[in-house]
Amino acid sequence: MASRNGARFGSIIDRYLLGLALKPLLIGVGVLLIALLLGRVLRLVNILADAGSTEFGLLATLVASLVPHYLGLAITAALVAAVFVAMIRLGDGSELDALLSSGLSLGRISAPFLGLGLVLAALSFVLYGWLNPVSRYDYRSLIHSATSVVSRTDIQPGSFLDAGNGATISADQVFGGARRVEGVFIHQIEDGRERVTTASSGEVALGDDGVNLKLILQDGISVIQDAGGSPVRTQFRRLNFQTTIPFEAQPFRERGTSERELTVPELWQEMRAPRTEIAPRIVEAELIDRVLRPLSLVFMPLLAIPLSLATKRGSRATGLVVAAVLLVTFNNALQLGKDIGAAGHGPPILTAGLPFLVFAGLAVALFASASRHPTQAPLGRAIDRLQARLGAMARPLRRRTAREAA
Repeated sequence: MASRNGARFGSIIDRYLLGLALKPLLIGVGVLLIALLLGRVLRLVNILADAGSTEFGLLATLVASLVPHYLGLAITAALVAAVFVAMIRLGDGSELDALLSSGLSLGRISAPFLGLGLVLAALSFVLYGWLNPVSRYDYRSLIHSATSVVSRTDIQPGSFLDAGNGATISADQVFGGARRVEGVFIHQIEDGRERVTTASSGEVALGDDGVNLKLILQDGISVIQDAGGSPVRTQFRRLNFQTTIPFEAQPFRERGTSERELTVPELWQEMRAPRTEIAPRIVEAELIDRVLRPLSLVFMPLLAIPLSLATKRGSRATGLVVAAVLLVTFNNALQLGKDIGAAGHGPPILTAGLPFLVFAGLAVALFASASRHPTQAPLGRAIDRLQARLGAMARPLRRRTAREAA
């Protein structure tokens, strides 16, 4: 199908423009996702360490359950950056001027980016509507299993506990719900071999088999006596001692007690026929937020394109800073509107929808202005005036610094 400007949709121009945006989009999503996850990884390491778990597999599973949440955030910022970079590259090579001179309007040039926004909006709707709620519950369930108090250790200070495989455990002091012990003594007789192990401290954690518990001993001595042989004494800084004591964590609650764990169909069903104790206004606010966040991706190219044109001949950092400020402001305003609606201080459709309408209206207005004057965007003149004023304010400071240096 041909457009009004004579360029067929899906033509080589569209594929070229998409190619300019896809590479920075993928790089941006990857970098942002890794950066967002790293902050949580450090917190998870501390949580698991406090719980006495050192299993890499559990940490990897927890991180994987966080991917849908942070992927939704990364896609939004990466899309704006990708369109911004693509338009800057078109301007640097005078390709944008050539396309405009050939009769293509800015709206037609932007069509591939708008299509990309629609595809990412659909992907984000799946993330926010289905994957994120389920993975959020999985994350909380794993955290519960990793940090719940071990119920079958029954280690009492000064008493002995059968640990299986001919082993008996005793500890002078027990802390943290039988998770941490001090003054550990272990006596084990197995296959005619006697083993005595002492350690200054130890932690109770889930064993490598994922079923039974183990003791992570620190700073101790182990003496092994074979029948008819000489004792072998070994000093260690860290030693894993596997037991047959089963790990029995308290079962985690069922999914759905929090609105953030419900999928979009479940939220809709909850609004029509409540099955939980979640307030209807909270469910409505959550459902509206799940719809508006993916929908906002459609308007992200309309925001990025005017900003890229405004900085085509000037400082590009200014355009990126403006875009970042607008994105952060929009995200916080959307969250605030959702919280206000959930608290009952206004209809959620109004409190959450108003920030979205303001953002969408701003993006459309900026794009419409840039479409009328692609090479002399009013936003560009505003940024130039802002830079001039900032430069004028900094000029006396630079002269003073130069005089002091002289």
